[in-house]
Amino acid sequence: MAKAKMVPDGIDVSHHNGVIDWKKVKAAGIKFAMAKATDGSNFVDPNFEDNFKGMKNNGITAGAYHYLRGGHAADLQVANIEKTLKKVDFDATNQVLAIDVEEKNNEKVSADVMAETLQKVLTGLKNTYKKLYIFCPPSYWENQVSWKKYDFSQYPLWLSHHTQKSSPTIPTTWKDKSYVWWQYSKTGTVDGVKGSVDLDKSK
Repeated sequence: MAKAKMVPDGIDVSHHNGVIDWKKVKAAGIKFAMAKATDGSNFVDPNFEDNFKGMKNNGITAGAYHYLRGGHAADLQVANIEKTLKKVDFDATNQVLAIDVEEKNNEKVSADVMAETLQKVLTGLKNTYKKLYIFCPPSYWENQVSWKKYDFSQYPLWLSHHTQKSSPTIPTTWKDKSYVWWQYSKTGTVDGVKGSVDLDKSK
């Protein structure tokens, strides 16, 4: 069954989206947004502070995400995240921090190392950040991450699955819990964002 045209209530952005007019985004009906904060052990998204403040100042529920690099030291990635989020007065109790687990830039990292690095990063963060999510595409998670080695199901799922079907594929890890958010498109349009933007829908 093909999915009906979905109306997003969230978007996720990075510096690739350029300067965003968050007032227009809010007026377009977007209720929550996730901004890329960091990538690996040392990269900080140059637009993160402006994006995060723009969300909050316009009444959009704001969150942040970190792009996991399986080949980078977990402790350095944790330090990069913590240092960056402190600059925007991130609310570690109530705001979502997601760890983005994808194939790009991790092609040469084994499934075991991806799982181990993810586990170490999450362990390093969870005493401080109380809303830790995992973002992943189902096929990559199932086949390129040794997910059976750890209890990743304790972290809510932000699912990335771009399909014409009416519902996404849920990775085995979360089969009993489903997802919280579903990124269903990378080619959406929302007033206030130039060009394509990732679209998300709450469960």
